[in-house]
Amino acid sequence: MKKLLLLFMLATLMSLTSTAQSQQVFVECTAGEFSGEISWEIVTCNGGILLEGGAPFLGAVMLPTYYQIVMHDNYGDGWNGAYLYIDQAEFGFLSDVDWIDSLGTWPQNHTDTLIDVGCLTIGLEEVVDVDFAPTTYFDVLGREVIPNKTGVYIASDGVIRKKVYIIKE
Repeated sequence: MKKLLLLFMLATLMSLTSTAQSQQVFVECTAGEFSGEISWEIVTCNGGILLEGGAPFLGAVMLPTYYQIVMHDNYGDGWNGAYLYIDQAEFGFLSDVDWIDSLGTWPQNHTDTLIDVGCLTIGLEEVVDVDFAPTTYFDVLGREVIPNKTGVYIASDGVIRKKVYIIKE
């Protein structure tokens, strides 16, 4: 009986820890100069939130193979030296051009960006759900756009994000 219980516990432990499609990684968001303006989410390809936070932040998440990062800046001028680190990867939001803002010449309208990490490689779906009415579209580089030509876009209704193919004639 003890051996059977031990085997059952071992099998349960292995099934919980040997998820081939996800791994636990550390996540850090540095403060930068205006940390109160910063927020972010790591989401699944269909928009489910895996982890969210602000700056500064230090934590961990079970990360699937494919995911998306949504980065926000309330003021609209980028993260001003703050970076999001997921495992060994570094993500910034207009951080390479923050110096332009100090001159007052950078437009203050960059409040959101979307970074795709593999979701666009797993197939396309049409927006046919009755409950899904997209209000925002992003191009494959994560920039908010108005879909004015045929192509692949990320559509969002504010809650769910879907990869879509839009045909413009």
